[in-house]
Amino acid sequence: MARKFEGRALEREGVRLRILMWPGDLDTLPVVFLPGFLGPPESYAAEAANLAPRTAAALGLRGSPGSDCPPSGWRADDFYDDLVFLIEHLGYPRFFLSAYSANVPLALRYAAGHSERLAGLVLIDYGPEQPAARPAWAERLGNRLPEDALRAFLREFLGYDAAPLLERVRTPVLLLRGDPEEGSLLSEADAQVMRERLPNVREQVFPNAGHEVWEPEPHTYIEALAGFFTEVERRS
Repeated sequence: MARKFEGRALEREGVRLRILMWPGDLDTLPVVFLPGFLGPPESYAAEAANLAPRTAAALGLRGSPGSDCPPSGWRADDFYDDLVFLIEHLGYPRFFLSAYSANVPLALRYAAGHSERLAGLVLIDYGPEQPAARPAWAERLGNRLPEDALRAFLREFLGYDAAPLLERVRTPVLLLRGDPEEGSLLSEADAQVMRERLPNVREQVFPNAGHEVWEPEPHTYIEALAGFFTEVERRS
């Protein structure tokens, strides 16, 4: 059953960004979803529905559907500043953060500096390093970004490695990953780095899934999220 949401458009330094919010029970901590790179916040409707009545929000950074695609401002730092801005607008004193794919390094960077606000962190099928923009991305992003924005992205975007920050992430972490033979983007080497250097991490592997760990068994994915949130709250 669909769950009603509230959409909100915000502006940061002239760039329109979006938040979708599913209001819920104030007795449980909210969860904030960070989609994969340029992903739409609408993609979290299923999670919001299945986690009801927990309050949920999903973020639309620059370049995502419904947000602006400016002709400049495509540095990794710009994406991070979008993330901080949107979270501050939500105003949650304490919350869970769930990040997917190439935006996992953004979430790690946030967690390293804001562990006191995070009750828990979910990292889905990606390592701590975000690669720099490559010309090969032009074809993949050509139908998603206007030409001027695409040129600026390829020129300005520099990847960053959040691995040096891992020891500073003090919140409990749930690491979800698929099977490399099915298309997982989290290598065993990166997973090992995260297991060794994150102070409080657990890992769950979805043996029948690839990069989209919720397929083909979405109930297993939802159970992993819900169980983690409930356990962290119980221990707090």
